[in-house]
Amino acid sequence: MRAGLTEGRSVTVTCGDTTLFRYVFGGPRPHVAALRTRAGAALPGVLAWTPPHADPGDAVHRTLTELSATASTATIAHRLRWAAVDEWRSLTASASGDDTWLLLFENTVTNVSGRALPLAGPSLSLRAIAAPSAARSEWQAAHHRDFTLVVVDDSANLAHPPPWPAGLSPAPFGAGTHLLADDQTISFRYAVIIAPATRDARRAPALAALGRDALAGADPAPRGHVCPGEHTRRGPIHRTRTRVLTRQCIGTTPPLP
Repeated sequence: MRAGLTEGRSVTVTCGDTTLFRYVFGGPRPHVAALRTRAGAALPGVLAWTPPHADPGDAVHRTLTELSATASTATIAHRLRWAAVDEWRSLTASASGDDTWLLLFENTVTNVSGRALPLAGPSLSLRAIAAPSAARSEWQAAHHRDFTLVVVDDSANLAHPPPWPAGLSPAPFGAGTHLLADDQTISFRYAVIIAPATRDARRAPALAALGRDALAGADPAPRGHVCPGEHTRRGPIHRTRTRVLTRQCIGTTPPLP
């Protein structure tokens, strides 16, 4: 894989001759655009994450903390600031077999607003891709004539498993059910699997299992104070992520230990 940087704006990830996606980090709402299957079929819309509270405002990109690639993986990580929270975010793309690839999304967010923030609504968003609503589920799938797409919620995410009221947009927080205290840090992790179209009913559960395997790797490195009971439910990790990355810091601020 290759990860090409457009300074201050975006990173384009390619696999062979195919552009898998472009991560736009230089605007007010960082997002993954131009998603494609490994065969080049385009997916509609964008994949985005915003802080799940009222009026998150615009994001300000601070610094890239990692931009790296191997033959089968590419990782982008950076720090950004929203109106009320500081965020560290990582996206790792990895090839799986000859026709499927996976995007692992990981982040930590710290409340720096000086007050408690009620958490509500969706977190990860793929609104342009239709999928059946689900009351609560570990994963959700969308089937299209050109692709199959599965999103898997990490078992250590708050309010797991989440409802899926709007297609592939998990909405874990009901009104008034969770508060993010001042200076509190929480984490989110999702696996997004992009595969060719299929009519095999067994394919989506198999892709979800692939996402669970990816999420069975280690949690992101601690950044700030993580409250007891939040992202501590994972237990022993029996499987490690099969990626070898050359860590590279860009800018003046290295990743925190």
